[in-house]
Amino acid sequence: MRLRTPDSVKARATGELVLAWVASGDSSIVATENALLLPAGSTPERIPWDLVLRASWNERTVEVTSQDVPGAPAVVHRVAFAGDPGSLPGVVRERVNASIVVIRHVALRGEQGARLVARRHPSDSHLRWSVVFDPGLDPRDPDLRRDADEALRVLRASLGV
Repeated sequence: MRLRTPDSVKARATGELVLAWVASGDSSIVATENALLLPAGSTPERIPWDLVLRASWNERTVEVTSQDVPGAPAVVHRVAFAGDPGSLPGVVRERVNASIVVIRHVALRGEQGARLVARRHPSDSHLRWSVVFDPGLDPRDPDLRRDADEALRVLRASLGV
């Protein structure tokens, strides 16, 4: 159990509340109230929670899948860490789940379709919508896009947003 957050970790959080952290090389992986901070020098160094799609942990590395902007293709970041990650994996899971407001799967071609996801950044109330197509469906297909956009329109109308 970590009782005191080192000054170097606090400095990386730039005034945000540090929820959990683990050492990574000469830097750290830090969960704040608003974002996941990858080690200094990473690209990107800061990923807001509403752009983190998932994180999976093993004994020495975390694999973070994120988007640069809502709806963008997924990017995978593999980051090594040193020692016990403590509560960091649980905090990351909680913060990612907390950013999800709505998630619905809609069938577009047989049983295949897309997940319609509304997420919110903790610092504002604006919903960020994304459409994630099932494997095997081409998101560049204009007919598929049109059908997904219509399903999104119907979902948003049903929710009054």
